[in-house]
Amino acid sequence: MATTRDLRAAYVLLGLLVFAVVSQVVDLAVGAPEVGVRVAVIVVAAVGAVVTGVWIARQRRVPPPAPRQFTPAPEEAPDDPGSAETTSVRG
Repeated sequence: MATTRDLRAAYVLLGLLVFAVVSQVVDLAVGAPEVGVRVAVIVVAAVGAVVTGVWIARQRRVPPPAPRQFTPAPEEAPDDPGSAETTSVRG
């Protein structure tokens, strides 16, 4: 299960990967050197963004876990007659 912190980190990672893709595409558009390296960065960042987006989508579809019970359910409770059936001795 993904916690809020995990999802927040995934969104930050997704934002960084999308930023990397956009910045490299802009650099290529203005004629930056080292085209092979920039294309490799675009491919890796795009694949990472897709994988991160799919992971976020899957985590949002999974229902949250049921809250833990601190008291036993009635069928699991031990047989305790309680204080109503005990005799009190005053002394």
